[in-house]
Amino acid sequence: MSGGINTHWLMHYRVVALVNQCRRLIRDEFGVRLSLTDPDLRQTLGDYARRSGSDELKRLMTRIDEEAEEAAPETPAVADKAPARRMYRGQPLPEPAPRPTEEQRAESGREVIYRGRRVRG
Repeated sequence: MSGGINTHWLMHYRVVALVNQCRRLIRDEFGVRLSLTDPDLRQTLGDYARRSGSDELKRLMTRIDEEAEEAAPETPAVADKAPARRMYRGQPLPEPAPRPTEEQRAESGREVIYRGRRVRG
């Protein structure tokens, strides 16, 4: 399923309707029940469509491929993508302050007591 194929191809209603029609035709012709949760479903459907004598199944598989490609989101280049803002209940969160390095913590000279013990100071 790699090679640029959209992995979310089955998340669209029109594609699911076509896949269910294919599953019915495959069940009638080959006696095999295919599961929608099968990770290799698209490849399996294609294999059965090639082996089938049914023109309807081949036509449906072509439409599934077309619909899945149309539904594929356009993904911009990874380098162009800015990091996503962190959100909480629809509001952007402030950017976290950079953590001080070990050297900066040692220079601060503050005494830190944790559970009754002097940790730094």
